[in-house]
Amino acid sequence: MGAGEKWSPHWRPDGRVAYSSGGPDGGIECVSGTAGARGEARSPSWSPDGRRMVFHRDVEGLWPPLRDWPSRDPSFQLVRTGVFPSYAPAGDRLVLNDAKAGILHNSIIMMNADGSRRSIIFGEPDRSALAPVWSPSGDRIAVGIGRFFPQVQALSTADIAVMRADGTDVRILTDGTGNSGLPSWSPDGTRLVYRTAGKDRNGLSIVDVETRVVRALTSGSGHENFPSWSSKDDRIAFTSDRDGDYEIYSIRPDGTDLRRLTHTPGNDAHNAWSPDGEWIAFTSARGGFKDESVLHPYNPQPYGDLYVMRADGSDVRQLTDDQFEEGTPSWLPMRRAR
Repeated sequence: MGAGEKWSPHWRPDGRVAYSSGGPDGGIECVSGTAGARGEARSPSWSPDGRRMVFHRDVEGLWPPLRDWPSRDPSFQLVRTGVFPSYAPAGDRLVLNDAKAGILHNSIIMMNADGSRRSIIFGEPDRSALAPVWSPSGDRIAVGIGRFFPQVQALSTADIAVMRADGTDVRILTDGTGNSGLPSWSPDGTRLVYRTAGKDRNGLSIVDVETRVVRALTSGSGHENFPSWSSKDDRIAFTSDRDGDYEIYSIRPDGTDLRRLTHTPGNDAHNAWSPDGEWIAFTSARGGFKDESVLHPYNPQPYGDLYVMRADGSDVRQLTDDQFEEGTPSWLPMRRAR
């Protein structure tokens, strides 16, 4: 059948096997015979007479999108947007990545909270700028700059950087020897916690923004990711596979009092503190596969619903329930949990 991605195989009424192909020229293909309609057509299914087909297609006309999204829990409203969004403390603007996935080449886009006045404030041709996050004072943005997926990208080194809110005055804070990314600010805006990965060390580190002094927060044979600093300055939440499954943990900023917050099979990741430090939003695969487990070969987590839980891991509430991956949640300053 040749190279390329192939999804959703189905028997057609005429006895042939058809499937969806990816790429710019993708569409409905047949194992034997002529191809069908072109364009994105996921999960196709044919009528008994073979003359009609129903399928799924993303018809979002503007990317990144910005619109209300249904939530299973009315106490927590949802807004659909692009990957790694971060709202300014005043809630009037947000920054996020401009591509549809973190593995793609990304720049930083800024827009008003209503989606208007979109502009790229930072981008480089050879390196991605991934997971921008606004400082507590609203005058700076922290971000990872480099290449972030060593399993598919050679020479995957990345650094933590800070810049002014308009994308100027970029300062690199790390030494370029590892794969550093996913920064989160301390409440006073003086430090950043981030993940680092490489042949010498996997774990979380904290860097002083002014002095660039780095200290290790966690280390070990496991993989730590998605650190998030509570506004109360008492805990840092993160994801780790140190116990064999990706779960969410929290730790004090001084590296003491490690606690495991989730205990359910399936990846738990993408954790983010609420503005009041009372809740943690996260993505979980605990609901299992609701569709094909692999939608394309470079997605390590092609599923996951949004949940929230209390800071101690209790009172878990599910917010979404579908076959897609909802991830990289961020909280809106003006819409706190009730």
